[in-house]
Amino acid sequence: MTKPLAPPEPASLLASLTCNVPGAIYRCTLDSDWTMHLIGDEIERITGYPAEDFIENRRRTYMSLVHPRDHRRVEREVWVAVEADRPYELEYRVRTAAGDYRWVLERGCAVQGHEREWLDGIIFDITDRRRAEERARRAEADAAVAREVADSRRRMMQAADDARRRIERDLHDGAQQSLVCALMTLRAGVRSMAGDPPRAAELLRVADGHLERSLQDLRDLAHGIHPSLLTAHGLAAALGEVAARTPVPVHVVDELGQRLPTDIEAALYFSAAEAVTNAAKHANPTEVRVHIGRRNGAAFVQILDDGIGGASLEQGSGLRGLCDRLATLGGTVVLASPPGSGTTLVAEVPVAGATPTA
Repeated sequence: MTKPLAPPEPASLLASLTCNVPGAIYRCTLDSDWTMHLIGDEIERITGYPAEDFIENRRRTYMSLVHPRDHRRVEREVWVAVEADRPYELEYRVRTAAGDYRWVLERGCAVQGHEREWLDGIIFDITDRRRAEERARRAEADAAVAREVADSRRRMMQAADDARRRIERDLHDGAQQSLVCALMTLRAGVRSMAGDPPRAAELLRVADGHLERSLQDLRDLAHGIHPSLLTAHGLAAALGEVAARTPVPVHVVDELGQRLPTDIEAALYFSAAEAVTNAAKHANPTEVRVHIGRRNGAAFVQILDDGIGGASLEQGSGLRGLCDRLATLGGTVVLASPPGSGTTLVAEVPVAGATPTA
C-alpha cells in the first residue's frame, strides 16, 4: 500500500514559489527603504541585480532603484493603502543594472508580525506590455494627426475655391462694372467730340471718375489678397494700417526687431487682421491690443480685446481657416474667450534658425 505524501515543509514550499512563480515574491519591512527580508530570484531577471543584494539592504535598497519621478507616488500610494487596511496595486519604473528603466506591476498588502509590520507582495515585469501600449497610443496619435491634416487640406481647398469665387464676384460687381461704364462713356464722348465739344469734355470727366473707381476697387481687392505694405515694410506696418481703418481703437506693440520669412509674415498678418476684424464686428470692445514678437524659437501675434467674449475657433470659417493656414507652417492658434471677459487669441509659428529664449 502506497504511503500518503507528507505535506511539504514551509521552507521548501516558499523556496519553490520564489523560484517558479513568474514574478518576484517579497517580504519587506514597512520603512522608507523597503528593507527586504525575502525576495525571489526573479528580481535578478527584472533588475539585473541578484536577490541577495537586497536582503537586509546588503548592497542596495530596493527603493533606490525606483525612478525619481515615481518614487514619491509609490510611497504615497502604499502608505494610503496600508492606512486604509487594503491591498495595493501600482505600476512604476525601476532602474536596471544596465542603466535603463523597466516597468513593473507590484501587488501587495500589509501583514502584522510579532514585532513589526511587513509588506508581502509580488513584482511583475510589464515592460513589454507598457511598450505595446505606448506604440498603440503613438499609432492612434499619428492617425489622429493624419486625419486632421486630411481634414485641414480639404478645408483649405474649400477656402481657396471660396476665395476664387469671391474674387470673381468682386471683380464683376466692382471694377468690371466701372470699366464697362467708363468704356461706354468714352465711346459716347468720342461720338460727341465733333458736334458737341462741351458735352464730349463732360463725358470724358465722367469716364475719368469711372476709371478712378475701378482702380480703387482693384487696389482694395489686391489688398485683401496680399497687402503691398506687408511686402514693402513688414508685419508691424501692415498691422498699423489695419489699426488705422478699424472703427475701434487698436494699439500695436512691435517687439519683433527684424523681418520674418514672407509666408510667416503673411500667416501672422491674416491671423491678426481676422481677429481684429472679428473683435470690432462682434465683440463690442472699447479697445483692441495687438502684440507681435518672438519667444522660444517662434514668432507670435497676440490680440486682446475687452469685449463680450464667447468666441470659438469652431464658429465660422474665418478662425478655422487661420488654424489650417498656420498648421501648414507648424504653427498653432490658442483662443481664450470666457463670456463677459474679453478675448485673447495667440497665433504662433516656429521660425527656422531662431534661438529659443531662456
